[in-house]
Amino acid sequence: LSADPPAPNAGQVWYNSTTKVVKGAINGVGAWASGGNLNVAVANSGGAGTQTAALNFGGVPGVATSESYNGSSWTEGNDLNTGRSELAGSGLQTAAIAAGGLPNTAATEEYGGTSWTNGGDLNTARRRGGMAGNSSAALFFGAYNGSYLAINELYNGTSWTEVADLNTARSNQGSAGISTAAVCISGAAPVTVNVETWDGTSWTEINNVNRGRSNAGSGGTITTALFFGGEPAGENTEYFDGTSWTELANLATDRYQIAKGNVGTAELGICIGGTGPAGPNPVLTATEEWTITDFTTKTFDTD
Repeated sequence: LSADPPAPNAGQVWYNSTTKVVKGAINGVGAWASGGNLNVAVANSGGAGTQTAALNFGGVPGVATSESYNGSSWTEGNDLNTGRSELAGSGLQTAAIAAGGLPNTAATEEYGGTSWTNGGDLNTARRRGGMAGNSSAALFFGAYNGSYLAINELYNGTSWTEVADLNTARSNQGSAGISTAAVCISGAAPVTVNVETWDGTSWTEINNVNRGRSNAGSGGTITTALFFGGEPAGENTEYFDGTSWTELANLATDRYQIAKGNVGTAELGICIGGTGPAGPNPVLTATEEWTITDFTTKTFDTD
């Protein structure tokens, strides 16, 4: 080629006849940067939305606080109807859902962009579950209520229905996707590296994460997802390309008990709150934003 292709696929190799070098495209390089701080420090909260339009709600010690993010700063909005921690969230800032929590609850709430409205209760009250989808079509899977659970429930905007269980019971897992194409990532049962994908009917085990952990942050889809922080290895970030997991840049601040659910994307992620590494386990207001390029061009030499 006389010039580098503008958007090569990772793995593509070419000879640039102008510069007379062999080049190739490798997976993009990602990095974390500081975002705006929460108004209220929280851990074990629920999260939803995107990097430029996120939600954070609930958290330790059972607060009902809800905040929205515009890509630079957080604003306090209308509270949850039921204050709780260890809940999970998913969806958009204008169509979010929150479910479960501590104490073990079946409560579900929907957010339409202004306020929270009570929805249909889960069939099994529990906390520390995974979530995918939005307020009109959601999936809530795994969790804990005194025992690690494999239970999986599907929401149609009104009520929950039990569907096929996870293969591995767990809690505090990462999650990504929608109600018909979801990912359940790692978690504790005890800590597992197992990852499963949901196709709308059943769960299938796929390639494991490199480092098993719980209480981590996550977001994305069934084809590209991000998994970061957690315990142990509270700074590590892994990127999923639909097949396998790759370790990339670390968080600036080691943390666990990060906002739980499907939050952000694999390319534009967001890490909200959590508990830091220093004693006595400080609860954080810090937000970090993740950006990854689609590819990076590499020039090959004789080495």
